[in-house]
Amino acid sequence: MRAWTVRGGWDGHREETALAIGAAIAGWSEVRHDLSDLETFDDLCTLLDQCYPAESERTRKNWAHQIWRFLHEIAVGDFVVMPRKYRDVVEIGQIMGGYSYRADQPAGYRHIRPVKWLNTVERAAISGDLRDSMGTLLTVSELSRRDAAERVKALAETGIDPGYSGAIAAPSDIAALVSDVDTAGSRQLSVRDLLGLWGFGRRTADALEEVGTALQENGLAVRPDFTTVQLDSIVTVVANDPEDAEAAPAVSGSDVVETGKNDLTWRVGNVRQQMAVVAVQQTDSLHKAIELMVTKRLSQLPIVDGHHRLVGVVTWESIAHKSITGAANDLWNARAAQYPPAAHSEQELFSRMDDIRKFGFVIVVDSENVVTGIVTAADLADELEARVTPFMVLEELERRLRQAIHGLPQQLLQSGGKKKVEKPEDLTLGNYSYLLDRAEVWKWLGWPFEQPRLVERLRAVAKYRNEIAHWNIDAPENEPQKLADARELLDLLKLVTPTREK
Repeated sequence: MRAWTVRGGWDGHREETALAIGAAIAGWSEVRHDLSDLETFDDLCTLLDQCYPAESERTRKNWAHQIWRFLHEIAVGDFVVMPRKYRDVVEIGQIMGGYSYRADQPAGYRHIRPVKWLNTVERAAISGDLRDSMGTLLTVSELSRRDAAERVKALAETGIDPGYSGAIAAPSDIAALVSDVDTAGSRQLSVRDLLGLWGFGRRTADALEEVGTALQENGLAVRPDFTTVQLDSIVTVVANDPEDAEAAPAVSGSDVVETGKNDLTWRVGNVRQQMAVVAVQQTDSLHKAIELMVTKRLSQLPIVDGHHRLVGVVTWESIAHKSITGAANDLWNARAAQYPPAAHSEQELFSRMDDIRKFGFVIVVDSENVVTGIVTAADLADELEARVTPFMVLEELERRLRQAIHGLPQQLLQSGGKKKVEKPEDLTLGNYSYLLDRAEVWKWLGWPFEQPRLVERLRAVAKYRNEIAHWNIDAPENEPQKLADARELLDLLKLVTPTREK
């Protein structure tokens, strides 16, 4: 059993017809031929060359793969998903028969597979990873990863997505990523693994430029935008080719976010949260909410509906206030009368600072208003510590180096690189490795360390300092080994330098 997405056109124009006649409908209005007699994939490619001579070879080959899936790979009994364009639902059905050509239908509605439509499911009922996989812009694509077929079956039968919590293996290289997307229409991986395909460990300006440009050149887009979430968040890489010969309008809103822009804005989704989201259902008791808040040490809880959509918030303050007035007899009555508007991961963090300062938190939701996180004042404090700590370590390290060479003869001080040096304050962190590499300087210091090893440490830390000198989306703490190396060097310097300036 497999599961597939068959879209109803870039503007949803085939959706109602597909539901009315019980079918999955492929588009390609210029293909006005019965495709049943095509014997090979090459025959289909030749036909598309004739039907769409103005399109690029790559586009025609992409369309050929989609049509071939529709003709031969989708099997009777497979599940099919049709996301509705202008409604917050997806239609789920099961393939009941093979391909047929309806010559009596308008162009663009003639290639069909019979479907028994089984269930209409709200988007919010589908976990974000599977929902994103359904969001490819290809007309025909397979939902093949993270137990997708079994989950679609469960949605068809119960309307509930059982979800998936397993790890995701990264593609072996960039070519494998492109191949996976060409084959299935989408590929999921973590942001960290996505950057790693290009050799980057953090989202620097260079990383965003190179990765974004490469994705665009390969006709790929990422949802959500890989600049708006955390490094270990799962994103979906999708093909970005519309299926119709006529150019489709630019997508917006909850559709694919354009990548490749050199945007280093600090966003809500970049803040690491201390714990996974804990929420209560609207129908839960106030006692359950209080127990969760005590045991999890929480100051607030989102109140959600059956699909985990935000409907309210309960806080210690709201419980206390309603208790005084005698209204706290159930959870709904004890909810906060005021709480900050929900945030989205792509929002600029600084635009929500006032809310976090006033209320102590903001609830983070996705495009379907499903709660995905909570950013608290404590989270911001942790993020600030992660960003500031490397600079504090490096600053103390430089201070102790200045202390160490205090009193160094001027002729020796001049050996700290090409820059003219008159006093220790003129040296940069990078200069010290050249200075301490001099035998006469090392002899003057009299340190009980191996000179080559300490100089090597200095050069590595200087390189680390240069890497974090400019603002990046990800805190330097995301490279813990380099920070640990700087701390080790600082520990060594503490042994040979006084605790205060001379």
